[in-house]
Amino acid sequence: MKKICITTLILILLISSFCIAGCAEKEPFELDISQMKLTFEDNFDCDSLDRSKWNYGFDVEEGKKSAPRRGGFWAQDGVIVDGGNLILRTDWREDGENGAGWYSGTAMTCRQEGQDKHLFSQKYGYFEMRCKVPFFIGGWGAFWLMPYDDFAHEHNNQTAPEHLNTGVDGTEIDVFESPFSYLGKSKNNVINHAVHYDGYKDYLKTASKVDVKVNNLYDEYHTYGFEWREDCYKFYVDGYLTWQINSDHYIDKKGKKVKHNIVSQVEEYMLLSFEVEKEDGWCGDPAKNDKSKNYDFVIDYVRVYQF
Repeated sequence: MKKICITTLILILLISSFCIAGCAEKEPFELDISQMKLTFEDNFDCDSLDRSKWNYGFDVEEGKKSAPRRGGFWAQDGVIVDGGNLILRTDWREDGENGAGWYSGTAMTCRQEGQDKHLFSQKYGYFEMRCKVPFFIGGWGAFWLMPYDDFAHEHNNQTAPEHLNTGVDGTEIDVFESPFSYLGKSKNNVINHAVHYDGYKDYLKTASKVDVKVNNLYDEYHTYGFEWREDCYKFYVDGYLTWQINSDHYIDKKGKKVKHNIVSQVEEYMLLSFEVEKEDGWCGDPAKNDKSKNYDFVIDYVRVYQF
């Protein structure tokens, strides 16, 4: 009897150790939203896009309602509000306004021509959306943030030394992207988080986590959250912490660790988008999709809080 008890105890300890190790990657959600101030909310309960909150967010030629974007086109009529959801639809158009190709909806809180300021932007806080992404090879749904002035120094061909390796002028923050359909629906349901800084030209740098598993990614709704504080970024999926990157982020340069202070220090606006790559793109060939189908990125809500 004594031997059985000892064996049982050892077994219990082994199981406990396994559970602790196995659950370490999933830290419970720690933010108390009830103590935060709600600064933005859209539950998409209207019958059309709320233009006081969202713009289509891309430049078009006069008289047109779509524009080239990577290997496809962004189109205003790809933005649909129905049944309490925002639907960003991607469909193949043989006779599209800009020619044959994949046309996708997108919505952003940035300003458009003729507007003095962004519809919404914020520095620090908690950002969250609930959505379901489509299984589409060669494309990806995304929830992301961009600096208030879109890396203005880069547009002016000026990169001040104090901006390099920092978030002084902002960062592109990809709360999540879903580019891995090409791996196969049954093989790997994963999304990625990413931060891009120092503009998009010669100084571009990236920190990312590309292996975040999401059960039933393409068949169910999931929440994607992002906590932005002065000293760190934290990313969440369905209430669990999936990645944290601190302001004193270190990168390797030929075996040497170099500190980059990469947390954005400016207000940023939000983007909800679906993008299609070119045939030789990094996330698969979009020609492998069924051109007779619609592919819907379905968004239940978007909410933002201030600490």
